[in-house]
Amino acid sequence: MKKILLIVVMLCTGIVFQSCSDDDYPVPPASTVPQYTYTIDNEELAPATVTFTNTSIVPENVGIATYYWNFGDNQSSSEENPSHLYTEAGVYNVNLVVTTSISLEVKQTTKSIVIKDPNATGTPIYFTDGTQVLQGLINTQAPIFTTVNNIATQSSYGMAIDIIAEKLYISDSGADKIYRSNLDGSNFEVFRTGVDTPNGMAIDYDNNKIYWDTSSGIQRGSLDGTDIEDFVIGQPNDPDGISIDPVNGTIYWINYNGGIWAKNVDGTGEIELNPTPEGGSILVVGSRIYYDEYIGSGDIRLKSANLDGTSVTTIAVGIGRVVYGLAYDSNEQKLYWGDRGTDILYRANLDGTNTEPWYQSTADTRGIVIGPQQ
Repeated sequence: MKKILLIVVMLCTGIVFQSCSDDDYPVPPASTVPQYTYTIDNEELAPATVTFTNTSIVPENVGIATYYWNFGDNQSSSEENPSHLYTEAGVYNVNLVVTTSISLEVKQTTKSIVIKDPNATGTPIYFTDGTQVLQGLINTQAPIFTTVNNIATQSSYGMAIDIIAEKLYISDSGADKIYRSNLDGSNFEVFRTGVDTPNGMAIDYDNNKIYWDTSSGIQRGSLDGTDIEDFVIGQPNDPDGISIDPVNGTIYWINYNGGIWAKNVDGTGEIELNPTPEGGSILVVGSRIYYDEYIGSGDIRLKSANLDGTSVTTIAVGIGRVVYGLAYDSNEQKLYWGDRGTDILYRANLDGTNTEPWYQSTADTRGIVIGPQQ
């Protein structure tokens, strides 16, 4: 009986080993993966030479690889690691195509390369996509955004700009921190730590204070970082957007789960102006407040009201997700906002007329701030 069992086990083992042989189940060859890195000289200002380093993965069994580069300016190359001079500023889509002689693969990848205009002027505009800050200019040209070096965040939704001290403030709700840097990203530092999921921020120049939201209220502290105090408490609906009316000395905020509120900077007059709107951004422009309101999935609306919450009008409809970027350019009198559903920056007149998609991003458009004209 034992001999019979042994024979059966040996037969089964042989079948298993046979079925796992390479002849019956050959391993398919690995695929070619086109990829590259690049560096730009002259501080990325035109004219600039871009040096490309081909880092494509080409397995041995696919044969000989050939490379074709399209630099996006009607110029091309078949070198493995080319360099290319861009004489004009612009955004160039650089395409690398890799073909192989045995596996007959044709694989490609494309990256956008930004060459900046050394003579460009205009109004600087910034936004965060969550992990980095991008900068562009508002002028007569098509907008070109580049990453602000040195700034790195975990999950940022809000920004503020100090146009007097020329500082950026970036809230990081994922890290419970507020960062600060120069406008070019240098001197990036932790300004506040241990903050409860901050998003919106506002600067009070008259009193040298900065305000930020928490999950249940609003805090404020000096711009030199020396103090901190609770300004608003007991807000269960999660304040998100903050703005200041410097003329009347009033702070406005909107709650993610409903409610627009106001309070004087001297601590008096806390009042709920409208209990209904659920949103992420609010902005004071002149004698009006502008804010987003959640109506339904895929239908967030921008609205405007008097400073007391009355006379509500609709500015835009059909925004994909709750807005976390709302800014005003006083030079052109335009309102800017980000649609995180489509990653588009829009702009319009303050009454909602002449609404247009202004910039197509490749990531979230959050925390928009606009600086003084250069």
